Amino acid sequence: MTFGSKPSMLSRDMPKPSPVILKVARKLKTRFRKAAWLEAALCHPSYRNEGPSVELEDFDRLEFFGDSVVNYVICLKLFQMFPEADEGELSKMRSILVSRKVLFRLAKKTGLVEFLRFGRSLTGQPEREKIKVYADAFEAFIGALFFDQGLKRTADFISKVFLPYLNPQKLYRLDPNPKSTLQELALRQWKCLPVYQLETLKGGKFKTTAATGSRLKASAFGRSRQESEEKAAGLLVRKIRQFLLRASKRASSRKKLRKAP
Repeated sequence: MTFGSKPSMLSRDMPKPSPVILKVARKLKTRFRKAAWLEAALCHPSYRNEGPSVELEDFDRLEFFGDSVVNYVICLKLFQMFPEADEGELSKMRSILVSRKVLFRLAKKTGLVEFLRFGRSLTGQPEREKIKVYADAFEAFIGALFFDQGLKRTADFISKVFLPYLNPQKLYRLDPNPKSTLQELALRQWKCLPVYQLETLKGGKFKTTAATGSRLKASAFGRSRQESEEKAAGLLVRKIRQFLLRASKRASSRKKLRKAP
């Protein structure tokens, strides 16, 4: 494909849209002008490798493009919604929103996963091992939607499905790397690294207490050391953010009082 040209569409051998394609379009409340785009996004490479040879736009190329579209729309949304957030906060919120964890949830929530076509190599795998596959499929769908509907309608769809997550408190609960977030907070606020105290309990469980330069601490249990540390870090991150928010409100109140006549 040359630069500026449209990606390939259906060949003459491509069958008419199947009932499944029409059903998923109705469920997602998105009518495709050319069903080939939706067909391409629903056919995982593992399915194509085992199925009949049909000319469709490449799944991985759609995923690549969809990833860029999602990032653009989310960056713009965050920039508009949180005018007081600095670059670090915006970057953190964006990284959580476009993480596999959130994209996987959206692929399930929208019902997209019900219609994905996999090869036999993936069909029997448990859901937890398909997180990346589902996230990739969501991005491929966004790429297909863009080429069929254009940027405005694609941005409207992204804004709608991401809306429940466009809340800082909810976002940080979904943080895929809470230990990294805690480290960033601790270094920025107190110039120190977090400290983790681990206890091995009966039954093979673990308890971790996380602490920073503040007096705040948080403890959590897990079936592994990593799980307990991540849970403790996530809890402490929320405590610190609540603490900083209260401190900011107190400072703002004092400032208003000083300005009062």
